[in-house]
Amino acid sequence: MASMIESAPTTESSPTHQAQAETRATSSMPDITQFSLEHSPDIFTIICCNDSFQLALDHSTIKALLRVCRHVQPLLSSKVARFHSWCQNAGLCNPDGQMRIGLTPSDLIAISLHCDDPVTADRSWLEDQADMGNGAASYLLARMLQSEIDSQTDDDDEPEEYTNRQQIFHHLESAAQAQHPMAQFRLAECYRNGVMVDKDHTKAVELYRNLADRGIPRAQIALGQYFENGEGVEQDYNNAIEWYSKAADQGSEDGRLHIVFLRGWFSFVGHNVEQSDVAALNHWQEVSTKSTDPVIKPIATHMVGWMHYLGRGTVRDEPMGTKIIRENKSDEFPLGEGECLAANWAPIKSDLPAPRKFFELCQLGSERDWLCRHLMAVCVFQEFGATNDREKAAGIFEQLANDGHSDSQFWIGECYQYGRGVSQDHKTAFERFSKSANQGNSYGQWSVGFCYYWGWGVTEDRTKAAEWFRKSAEQGNRDGQNALGDCYDNGWGVPRDIDTAVFWYRKSAENGNNPAIINLEGLGKWP
Repeated sequence: MASMIESAPTTESSPTHQAQAETRATSSMPDITQFSLEHSPDIFTIICCNDSFQLALDHSTIKALLRVCRHVQPLLSSKVARFHSWCQNAGLCNPDGQMRIGLTPSDLIAISLHCDDPVTADRSWLEDQADMGNGAASYLLARMLQSEIDSQTDDDDEPEEYTNRQQIFHHLESAAQAQHPMAQFRLAECYRNGVMVDKDHTKAVELYRNLADRGIPRAQIALGQYFENGEGVEQDYNNAIEWYSKAADQGSEDGRLHIVFLRGWFSFVGHNVEQSDVAALNHWQEVSTKSTDPVIKPIATHMVGWMHYLGRGTVRDEPMGTKIIRENKSDEFPLGEGECLAANWAPIKSDLPAPRKFFELCQLGSERDWLCRHLMAVCVFQEFGATNDREKAAGIFEQLANDGHSDSQFWIGECYQYGRGVSQDHKTAFERFSKSANQGNSYGQWSVGFCYYWGWGVTEDRTKAAEWFRKSAEQGNRDGQNALGDCYDNGWGVPRDIDTAVFWYRKSAENGNNPAIINLEGLGKWP
C-alpha cells in the first residue's frame, strides 16, 4: 500500500525508517486480533484513505490489517472496477487500460466509493464530490484539466486555456485544503515557480514544511533547497543539510546527493571543513555521474571539468577538462568552453535556476579561492545568473591576473583587446596574452598568435603567429588547431601544405569546431 504522494517513503529502501515505523506501530497500535469488525467497519477505509495513518505504520502491519478486513474487499473491488470503467469511458486510460493520470491506491479508493453504477462519462458526479470536500476528486479534476491543456497542439484559444488554468489552481487549492499531500506538493510548486499564480516563496515554504514534517522526502528536499538558497527563509546550510538528511534517511538518493554536492563546495573552499581539492573532486564526480537533478548535476560536472583542466585534486589534463566543460553545456546550463574558457563575447543572459545557483556558490567561495572569484567574474561578465557588469568583471580579472593566474590573464587580455569593461588597448592586451601564454595557457597562446598575425599590439609576424598557434594546437586547443590549419592551408608563416592543413582542421573538427568543419567541407574532406 502506497501513500497518496508518489514519492512517499517506502520501508524496503530504508531500514532505518522501517525500524522507526515498526517501533511506532508496536507502541501505539493495539493487538489487531482484538479488533471486532462489527464494531470497526471503517478500518479498511481508514487504512487506505488516511495518509497520516499509513505513514505511521510499516507495510507488513498495513497488510495484516487489510487481511483482517477481507469482508469489505468484494465491495471495494466492485467499486474500483466501476470507477475504472468510468475512466475508460472518459478517455483517461491508455490503450493498455492503464490510467494516463497516475493515482495512488488511496486516491482510487477515496473516489471509487462514490462512483455509482451506472454512471456516464460526465464529470458532474466528480465535481459534486470535489464540492463536498473530497480532496482526491479535486486533485483528479486538476490533473484531468492539466492533461487536456498538455495535449493541445495550438494556442488558438488562449482565453479558454487561461480559464482552465484558473480552474486547475482552484481544484489544487481545494484538494490541498482537504490535506491531499500530492495536491499540496503541486500547489507548492506553483507558488515556487510562479505557475498559474505569482511567485510566493513564503507560501511555498509553508506547504513544503507541512509535507516535510509528515515525512515526504520530495518535500524535505524542496525545503532543504529553500534553506540552502535563502528564499522564503533565512539562508542556513545546516538546516538545509538537516532536511536533506531526513530525506536520505528514508532512502532518497536525491537527498543524499544534495548533501554530497554541498560537501564538494565546502571542501573546495574550506567552509567549516578542511580544504581539500581531492575531496571536492570526489564529491562533484559522484554528483555528476549519479544525480539527475537539473541544477546540481550540471554545476558539479562543470566543476569536474575545471578540476581536470587545472589539475586540482587530480593529474592535470587540459583537453579532458575542456571536453567535459564543452559537452556539459545545455539550454539549462549554457556555460561551455566558448563562454567560460575562450571568452565568447556574446552574453549568455541566463537567469535559470542552475546559473543562479552557480553564481551564488562562486560568491560563497570568492574570498577563499581564486577560481571561485574568477568564475564569479565570468558570470558577471556573461550575465550568467548575475547582473551584467563588465567593468566590475574586468576589475576582478585584472586583480587575479596580477596575482599570476593565467586564465584571468587571458580574460583581461580579451577585455583590453576589444574594449570590454576597460578602454581598448592592443598593446596591453598583447602583454596580458603573453603572460598567460608563457605559463602554458593554450588560449593565451592562441591569442598571442592572433596578435602576431594581425599586428595587434606587436609587429606583424606570421611566422611567429604560426609558432604560437602550433603551441596551442599541440595542447589540444581546437581554436589553435583550426588557426594552424589556416596557416598551412594558405601558406601563412609556414610552407603551404594541404595535407597538413587537413590534419589540423580534422583535429579541430573532431573537437566540435564549426569553422574547422566548414574549412574541411570547402576542401571536400568532410566528413
